[in-house]
Amino acid sequence: MFTRYAKAEVKTVVAVTVLSAAAILFACLWQNWLWGLVLLVGPVGLGILGLQFFRDPDRQVPDGENRVVSPADGVVMDVKEGLEHPFVGRARRLGIFMSLFNVHVNRVPVGGEVAHTLYRPGEFLRANLEEASERNESYEVGLRTRWGKVLVRQVAGIVARRIVCEAKKGQNLKRGERYGMVKYGSRLEVWVEEGARFRWCVKVGDRTRAGETVIGEFLDEA
Repeated sequence: MFTRYAKAEVKTVVAVTVLSAAAILFACLWQNWLWGLVLLVGPVGLGILGLQFFRDPDRQVPDGENRVVSPADGVVMDVKEGLEHPFVGRARRLGIFMSLFNVHVNRVPVGGEVAHTLYRPGEFLRANLEEASERNESYEVGLRTRWGKVLVRQVAGIVARRIVCEAKKGQNLKRGERYGMVKYGSRLEVWVEEGARFRWCVKVGDRTRAGETVIGEFLDEA
């Protein structure tokens, strides 16, 4: 299953792969069919690699509305406390790095109403660098939840040059719901206001799956 956020890209990859493979096969059949098969590995392999960027598997969201799920597939890069953000206020933050080989579709970490959105143009530093959080192109979605304010930020990387975000102000989003993606490879962050009774359930180096891995939980089930 491929994501709806990349229909044009999927069609382009398929078309280029098929045409390239057909051209190579046609040319080589007149000379040496064995060489034709060998050369086919290139375009077919690149086509498969290109398509895997846009896969969108279903996920089983765990029970418990107070449990915050990962917004992205990837690896936890950092966990910070005592930060400041205009929407969240004093906050704690967790950063997840998405490599080129991860699923790139992003999911809502906790249910709530969209109260803040902000697109910010910027640089394209490597997404696994901490300074990328503030200097790179990004898109923020701030949620008002029953436990307080939570923000999720999509951050572009050195390869990722396009952020897709469907969330709109006033919209109610469900935990684990798809809401966008970053093409290709990037950083996702979750900010939680410090006033909430909350704890992280993952640490630096842990791998996450969007919509499935519980990265934190509010201690009041509300």
